[in-house]
Amino acid sequence: MKLVVIGGGASGSQAALEARKFDKNAEITIIEKQNFPQYSLCGLPYAISGDIDNFDKLVIFPKEFYEKQKINLLLNKEIKKIDALDKKVILEDDSEIGYDSLILATGAIPCNYKIGYKYPEGLYFIRTLEEAIKLSKNIDTSKKAIIYAYGWGCKAGCKGCISGRISLEMAYALKNRGLDVTIVSKENMPLRQQIDRDMGELVVDYLKGKGINLITDKAVINIAGEDKVEGLIADNELIDADIIIMASGTRTNTSLAKECGLVVQKGIRIDSRLQTSIDNIYACGDCASIKYFFTDEQFSSSLGTNAVRSGKIAGINSVGGNLELDPLVNITIMDFFDLKIGAFGLTEDNLSNLGIEYVKARYKGKSRAEYYPGCKEIFIKILASKEGDLLGFQAIGEEGIFARTLAVGFAIQKGNKINDLAKIENCYSPPLSPTIDPVQICAELVIKKLK
Repeated sequence: MKLVVIGGGASGSQAALEARKFDKNAEITIIEKQNFPQYSLCGLPYAISGDIDNFDKLVIFPKEFYEKQKINLLLNKEIKKIDALDKKVILEDDSEIGYDSLILATGAIPCNYKIGYKYPEGLYFIRTLEEAIKLSKNIDTSKKAIIYAYGWGCKAGCKGCISGRISLEMAYALKNRGLDVTIVSKENMPLRQQIDRDMGELVVDYLKGKGINLITDKAVINIAGEDKVEGLIADNELIDADIIIMASGTRTNTSLAKECGLVVQKGIRIDSRLQTSIDNIYACGDCASIKYFFTDEQFSSSLGTNAVRSGKIAGINSVGGNLELDPLVNITIMDFFDLKIGAFGLTEDNLSNLGIEYVKARYKGKSRAEYYPGCKEIFIKILASKEGDLLGFQAIGEEGIFARTLAVGFAIQKGNKINDLAKIENCYSPPLSPTIDPVQICAELVIKKLK
């Protein structure tokens, strides 16, 4: 059995490692276009901020690890084409690698990135380790940074959009490094694909409180500067800066898939076993089109958790296994400065566009017993159908957000309804939680509106 994996990121590396566990004798090759083995893409903002003191710590496995696993890792290699008929991959130098099974883990690229275009010095998309290292060095000689929050105003409505997350995490990173930071956007609310306007207002107020400048509601935004960035021109007004971060979200990287004849539909189309429209070719991670739990539509997840999950299934199935991937809830959690945001499911905008009747409640509670030192405010919002199905969850606060988001996400995956959530038995200790959890109280408020 010869297995070739195109892409050595989280999904591709996981696929190769799981394939090795399942088949000790398979000949496995990973082809990666970057110079680095698998690293944490999600960790880049925190290495730029200085919270992680060395970019080398983001590398998950050194090249020697793959050698011990008897996996052939080819770095800095570009693919020219895939010959699905003769089952071979052709590299840029015209060398060929045959396969019995092929896994595409080609990831994603920035939405508005122009391949081959010469961008001015000082403009970054923050999609690779190499680019993040270059930015980090540039920060030391810079004073002002602009984050172009392109995705805040995007109308595409991609459920897996990460543009808002990138803009907030990079605002923290650059501010933490001492820069004057300005977020510029056509839209006035962040994370529009994950949280509603009333929750977004909390984030905006928090950003302002941390000294982040916000320039929003702009109709036309262009980059100023040819060889080196000078700033952004927003509605004919120049906002000067030494650094520009393009927080533009991502789109699936499917060029190789299209050229070899695979069906592409919001990513490479796959079945529940992650097999594509051509036998013995699988796809996983950001490049794949996964079924969304709440609507059954196809989408790209853009989350590292799901990249690893799908990589595991694709890897095992590619060498003879038979696992399936369930539709994804796509649970999101993020942190910038001290604020945590957890969310998944449909927003009010989504529900209105789909014509689905719903009820909602938002509750301001406490992360711990109210009398306990260090207690923080947390905001919980729940959306449910008229029948009591849980449709969406949003949580914001400085602590206690991760566990609550994870718990409600698990409840939804197990088929629990709003009545179940209100009755759930919770644990309690004054330093950790109130006696009645804010999630339960919010669920009870939703139930009252259903009666």
